[in-house]
Amino acid sequence: MPTSSFPSELLLAARWPVGGIRTHLGYNHAALIEAGYRCTLVVPDDETLTPLRETLPQAEFLPVVRQGKQCSLWRPLRSLVATGRFQAVHAHGMTAAAHAGLACLGQKVPFLVTLHEPLRQAQFAGLLGMSKRWLLGQVLAQAAAVIVVSQDSRQNLLHYFPNLRRHSSRIYTISNGIDTERFAEQSDQSSFTLRDELGLDDDTTLLGFLGRFMPEKGFPLLLDAIERLVRYGSVPPFHLVAFGSGDYRREYAATIEQRRLTRFVTLRDFVPDVRPVLEQLDLVVTPSLWEASSLISMEALCVGVPVLGSNCPGLREVLHGTPSRMVETGSVTALETGLREALHNPWYDEASAYVTIARQRYDNRRSARQLVQVLADVIQTRRRLNYSFSFADR
Repeated sequence: MPTSSFPSELLLAARWPVGGIRTHLGYNHAALIEAGYRCTLVVPDDETLTPLRETLPQAEFLPVVRQGKQCSLWRPLRSLVATGRFQAVHAHGMTAAAHAGLACLGQKVPFLVTLHEPLRQAQFAGLLGMSKRWLLGQVLAQAAAVIVVSQDSRQNLLHYFPNLRRHSSRIYTISNGIDTERFAEQSDQSSFTLRDELGLDDDTTLLGFLGRFMPEKGFPLLLDAIERLVRYGSVPPFHLVAFGSGDYRREYAATIEQRRLTRFVTLRDFVPDVRPVLEQLDLVVTPSLWEASSLISMEALCVGVPVLGSNCPGLREVLHGTPSRMVETGSVTALETGLREALHNPWYDEASAYVTIARQRYDNRRSARQLVQVLADVIQTRRRLNYSFSFADR
């Protein structure tokens, strides 16, 4: 196991270091430092860089210039691998995995992959999609370890890449987790009061959405359900405040304006620390169409906020056995009904009573130890192989 007095160098790569990937990196970086690893991140030089630096202040960064939507991470990755500084490359996300696989081709440095999103049929449509699927299957088969963040994600991976079944010993399920100790502390809300900022009274139920403003997170579906609540009425006063970032924020803001929902919905920028927000919400809504896992749902449950989520794979695994409510994925009618029931009959007491269990269940320390062990095993295995090859060449 590496020690802090003689750190091992890790090279991390992420093409889309936002949302769950950024949060995942933040929760695990402290454990890597404690285990003696020093991390260098190869990431795009765009609007995602500043929040990532704030999340990982002790890491080194190599920003890569984007050319439109293209960002060739593999070139700087390969140059860094060739220096011999790094003991392993850890790619986060499927796109980063492809770049890491190319960068490590023919090198003696192992690469690992953590997958943060489920795979979908639409990604592999047509001849080009079939070719991409085959190539990605080959890349993953060459990885020293493939880490998935839920059992649902593991099943999803093997469904699309059945060739990996014969490499199952190198596929690790390390469930997502959070820093539950931080969520056990009471935050200082003296300078941050949502109700005052939004002009809401105590009788208004404050709903929260925290995530990327992207279709897969179900935000358009949520706006449809909110519009129905407003149109048909018969619910207590409510307001939705949505914190996030993403390519579709401008479109969603226009939709809210066009549908005359500005009195009921407010969009806010992404916040790196969600705890002060969660503590002021009456309900967190996670209407995702697909998930690998759901860190925001874990965070809400650890604060004692009721959660209304979809039953999509990944999310259902997080919410199973909790006092949360689940509705059918992708159904506006089901989401509207779920919101109506939550507004009329909230389950604050049940959510509050579950906090102690949630903080044990979602504690990231166990997951971080598993990650550190996988890294150590991969590095030691490669060292033994490299030594064997070197001895055989004498």
